[in-house]
Amino acid sequence: MSPGPLREALEALRRGTDLRARVAEDPIAFPRRFREPGDIEIAAWLASSLAYGRVSLFSAALEKVLEAMGGRPRRFVERLDPVRDLPAFAPLYYRMNRGEDIACLLYLMQQVVLRHGSVGGLFRECWRDGDPDVGPALDRFIDRVSAIDTSPVYGRDRRPYGLAQLLSRPSKGSSCKRLSMFLRWMIRPDDGVDFGLWTFVPPSKLVVPLDTHVLRISRYLGLTRRRTGGWAAAQAVTRRLAEADPEDPLKYDFPLCHLGISGRCPLVRSAVCCRACPLLRRCARGRALARNRPW
Repeated sequence: MSPGPLREALEALRRGTDLRARVAEDPIAFPRRFREPGDIEIAAWLASSLAYGRVSLFSAALEKVLEAMGGRPRRFVERLDPVRDLPAFAPLYYRMNRGEDIACLLYLMQQVVLRHGSVGGLFRECWRDGDPDVGPALDRFIDRVSAIDTSPVYGRDRRPYGLAQLLSRPSKGSSCKRLSMFLRWMIRPDDGVDFGLWTFVPPSKLVVPLDTHVLRISRYLGLTRRRTGGWAAAQAVTRRLAEADPEDPLKYDFPLCHLGISGRCPLVRSAVCCRACPLLRRCARGRALARNRPW
């Protein structure tokens, strides 16, 4: 697919997506509740970290955590006392993350804020203008966060799986979907979806948060042949999206993701859905359905 037709199809998808309505069905709705940059950073890191599995389930977990934080995420993190506050988190859990893992993530955020002024302050220290994309900076960021002593929470310096899986690294091959989503929220310009708080990183350096929806639809569009996600697959899809918009390739991530989440691109081919889809002429699955079942 040449860049022109690809761009036309993706722009049509973006125009046809009700961004405001879809934000309400996205984990970014949680940090969107706040106005202060410090609150947004903390809420965004937390929300993106727990954004896996069914939306209804992780949304319920996030509501409980934010309620325990009293509506002021940064102030809560700054004043967090692991000994005093850990009992409040003990009943909270989400899938692989126990309450103490969530509390430890908040403790790590506290140490980042106290040592670097903000979450963005640490990422700025990790970013290099010569980096090909955000991958190397994300590795440095996670290295710095992972070096923080966790004994105030766990009793000794350890990183159980429930915490470690929140701190994935591109260099280990992970797609880093949740952290890449957090970076998209922080770096892309505010268009009603993302926040654009970290202007020191060009949006062109972002890597797509490759979830199952985006990977599947990317395969339909011929953006990748990979069937499994990973950092290399995320980079490959990003490069193809950059053909449509080199300066802001991830402007298409939210519409592509919600094309899947909303059911407008179901796993089982649907003539009704395909016929209404702006990507139909560029989608291998849609074209095959049209050939076999003329409309």
